[in-house]
Amino acid sequence: MKKIALIFVLLSSVLFELTAQDRLPDLKRYFMLANELKSPIWDFSKVPLLGDDPADNAKFSNLTGNLNVIDSYLEFALITYYSAAEKPWAERGNSILPLNNPRLVDRQLGAYVYKGLLEYRFLGDTAAAGRHDTMLKFITDRGNVTRAEVETFYRNNIRSLIGEAVDEEFNKISFRIARHNATLTRNPQNGEYVLSYGGVNTNEEIRTVKGDSLDALSYEMRNGKNKADFTPADLDTVKVQAARIPAVALSDAALSDIKTILTNFYTNPNVTTYNAVKEVYVLFVNTRFSTGKAVYELANRAYIDALAGLHSGLARKVLDDNVRTQAAITTLTREQQQRLVGLRD
Repeated sequence: MKKIALIFVLLSSVLFELTAQDRLPDLKRYFMLANELKSPIWDFSKVPLLGDDPADNAKFSNLTGNLNVIDSYLEFALITYYSAAEKPWAERGNSILPLNNPRLVDRQLGAYVYKGLLEYRFLGDTAAAGRHDTMLKFITDRGNVTRAEVETFYRNNIRSLIGEAVDEEFNKISFRIARHNATLTRNPQNGEYVLSYGGVNTNEEIRTVKGDSLDALSYEMRNGKNKADFTPADLDTVKVQAARIPAVALSDAALSDIKTILTNFYTNPNVTTYNAVKEVYVLFVNTRFSTGKAVYELANRAYIDALAGLHSGLARKVLDDNVRTQAAITTLTREQQQRLVGLRD
């Protein structure tokens, strides 16, 4: 795999192997493992990839974006798993996409391709939908799974993928502390907090401080190896911002309803299910203005970011549709609206 206009440098890191499960895999983590990187974040617009085999590059690079280069996590997974020329990458990512279980991986990657097919079909991009349909046929023609099995696997697992996207965006908040740009992330599974920060005062290096709880994070900021990076006021700011994390402020019922609304759309994309997706945005905007509470603006940002994480075109459509028309709520029931804006006691 060759980078365009950039020398490829592998960053070594110690990584724990994860057992592959019968679920939609984390393609960002696969990318990180396959490339031996410390972070899965990659800007494909600046550093796209080229497959070593020209024919395979042409086959697997044409789903979206620049149709001549590998410029998405899905395209990377497809070419490295299915192209013999990229076997070293697939071997390093074997714990995510196991080479000895092609039936499982064909279901998994097929489900991701099917997700793209549904998205582009709904958005009216027939060319992109057709390319996804062709890729899905390539996967099922391998003989390990049928299209019906791929679609069933997708329906059985799409809620968990959506839940991960919602949890990721609703459990973080970005703000400014005295000398740094900062992002505070909360792990809803174990309560761990991670403060990532950096900027001019760190020579653009991104540093992190972790704590098993908010109190543990504060202790580490005061006493840890990076304590010189923080002022006493920074500790107070982080505590204030922690309470404003959308998933901390909103009720569990609100987050559950968001996941259900998105799952309904991704299971059966149509005008009605899309209207519910769009009206969540409208509801947060309206509630922000009617109550004056900033939590609803933060929740709306998290919501759009979650949509963008699932598909950037869907997020753009929600924003564009609300700009072009005087948005009204006609699909969400009153009970749904009450749950979606509910706050914790």
